Amino acid sequence: MGLMNKFADSPLSSPKTSVVAVDERFVLNKPVTLLLKEKIFSLSGDDFTIKDTNDVSYFKCKGKAFNIKSKKNIYDINNKPLFNIQNKNIIALKKKMIIFSGENEANIIATICPKTAIFSKTSLVEFKNKLTGENEVLKMKYDLIGNSCGIFYGESENAPLICKIHRKFDAKLILTSKDNYHVDIAPGVDISLMLALGICFDEIKNDKLRKSNNS
Repeated sequence: MGLMNKFADSPLSSPKTSVVAVDERFVLNKPVTLLLKEKIFSLSGDDFTIKDTNDVSYFKCKGKAFNIKSKKNIYDINNKPLFNIQNKNIIALKKKMIIFSGENEANIIATICPKTAIFSKTSLVEFKNKLTGENEVLKMKYDLIGNSCGIFYGESENAPLICKIHRKFDAKLILTSKDNYHVDIAPGVDISLMLALGICFDEIKNDKLRKSNNS
């Protein structure tokens, strides 16, 4: 199977309780695969739309407010602000990423923090499930060499895989697939939260590459 397909061939499972972090309208009763551009933070100032593999548009990114030195703003297709992502360093070697609601820092949707300060291949995502009102945890496991990530509902060893981020060759998308991650999302999971975590994974991967190149 190889490192590149570490998570790609693993089946997704729907959570027993729907995962709602941003908005319940983004919790669908069918699986969805979003296409996310690699090195999304290094794009020019152009606006762009995030679509699924059937060319259906779900989200927008506005390039002027989307760069590596500032917060990253994501909107729905009607230009309503959904969330913004910012980096916060806890200590020099441990970067915390925060997903805020809308365009400001008034309300936190989720926090993403590595389990360990050095060479961590796992991050924990803490969020409040809007459906239950409970604080919950997702686990992100990385295969940075193979450009893939698995997102699990809970911290246990047998936690269900609810989203996977990976490279995948698709003949229908031959002109663009090499520049895209496939973000495969199970039914019953907030696809806007999974998009945010996909953006965070891309940032984590490229941050490690930058540090490796500078060492």
